[in-house]
Amino acid sequence: MDSNLQTKRFTSLQIKTADQAIKEADKFLEEGALNKRPFLATRWQKVNTMLLGGFHFGQTYFLAGASGHGKSFFVNMLHTDFTSYYLGNQDVKVLHFSFEMHAKDEMIRKISQLNDVDYRKLVSSDKPLTVQELDLIRESYSRMKNKNVYYVETPSTRDRIYATINDFCNEFKDSKIVVSLDHTLLVTPNAGENEIQSLAELGKMFIQVRKEFGTCNILVGQMNDKMESKERRDPTNPSLHYPTKTDIHGSKQIYHSADVVMVLHQPILLNLEYYGKKRFPTTDLVALHCLKNRTGVAGLTRLRNNLTHGRFDTYEEKLF
Repeated sequence: MDSNLQTKRFTSLQIKTADQAIKEADKFLEEGALNKRPFLATRWQKVNTMLLGGFHFGQTYFLAGASGHGKSFFVNMLHTDFTSYYLGNQDVKVLHFSFEMHAKDEMIRKISQLNDVDYRKLVSSDKPLTVQELDLIRESYSRMKNKNVYYVETPSTRDRIYATINDFCNEFKDSKIVVSLDHTLLVTPNAGENEIQSLAELGKMFIQVRKEFGTCNILVGQMNDKMESKERRDPTNPSLHYPTKTDIHGSKQIYHSADVVMVLHQPILLNLEYYGKKRFPTTDLVALHCLKNRTGVAGLTRLRNNLTHGRFDTYEEKLF
């Protein structure tokens, strides 16, 4: 034995017997059979199917995308869905580390969604809302005040993020908790860490969080610039259009720690007229690629861009 270990005392790790594991597995299966297993449905049926019903507690989801492709909008829509009773999502509280945006900006996006008002009109200084239009919008506030979404705006270290999650979960012990973080590169590295080391440790921390608190975790991250290369945008080589693991910034560190890895992509922003081998027209196309799914299905789900009204719609819907 290492002489250094002989002088130290360690607390033993918890050991579970096979019988204990069987009981836990049986409870999980029974909840499914009785339709009592908690999960989080979204407005998009194809996304739900891909994720075996929706987002699940005790799992970590990583959502990557290039800047300006709609990642934060997508997470904002998830918050609306997760706290919506009409989707069967009851007693859910969301803790959102909004490191990139202010809470008021997140709320303006929700106002655009709920009121079907052009987002650009809400933020315009050139042609702002009239007082009459504002009064109509204010009538929707009551529908939003009871939304159980809580915001943390100040970027910080992993330790403070963990402490905040711990306090939040203890305060709302009887609720189902979703933790989201936008985005991972804005987490302050610990002293002596580089960006890649910080991402690796962040992934490990969220493994601990999902195991300790049973939360559903959604981490937002960035893509590197490989997809913007001339080769990847070549219309004669559509097999290179789709994102891969290596297109994600810090892919190795995040990929291993996440249960599900998705990439949100708007091909038209890369000046592609048609996308992939099936030559999907890129007008209004939002491609949600699932690159890794431990329990569900990997593949491509198409959504339709309606961000002028703060949302993505089901691709088959025809918008007027």
